[in-house]
Amino acid sequence: MNIKTLNILAEAISDVGSWQWWYLDEDMVQAEFCDVQLYDETKPDNEPHTTDVLAVRFYGHVFAVFLDNLDEADWYIRLYDDDSVIYPVDTYLLAFDDRKEAELVLNDYKNRIDIKDFRGKETLSSAKHFLYARCGEVGFIIGGDEMQVAGKKGKYTEEEIETAAGKWWDYWKEYWRLRRTKDAYPKDYACEVTIPVGDH
Repeated sequence: MNIKTLNILAEAISDVGSWQWWYLDEDMVQAEFCDVQLYDETKPDNEPHTTDVLAVRFYGHVFAVFLDNLDEADWYIRLYDDDSVIYPVDTYLLAFDDRKEAELVLNDYKNRIDIKDFRGKETLSSAKHFLYARCGEVGFIIGGDEMQVAGKKGKYTEEEIETAAGKWWDYWKEYWRLRRTKDAYPKDYACEVTIPVGDH
């Protein structure tokens, strides 16, 4: 994906989204997020149109490291096993393919949990693609040779990501314009916490 699309995707996930699950097999690693600011056209009109579930997947020579400042050793196991556990992403502190920032994230946490084939800066310097995020007291860096984004509707193309992000902001404007009127949209957490700066 081009850098413009990756930046749009990073913003859509990290504005109010949360890390809610992860998955790993021999040749794939995935981070899954909720409350992503991409417009979901598959939902009926009586439901919020923010994307509930979005997965970022990496394939081929994958790696993953989880980071934390916790005393709890098995937090990441609970994240995998318990669908009530989420870690809100620190606002705009999620990005793709930024080695310098990823190294800073790596050094900002006291504990490293090597999930798969992570060798610190050496891995980051040779990685083709990766994603890092800070989520309060926990964080992660995952990556691989190829990247894919998927949701309930299936895989997203670059164009679909950019279009869905634009439509979400149009939806957000209408959400706030109609809020507290008889035509108000169903309550949407991602819209509610993204408050307009001005009166209009």
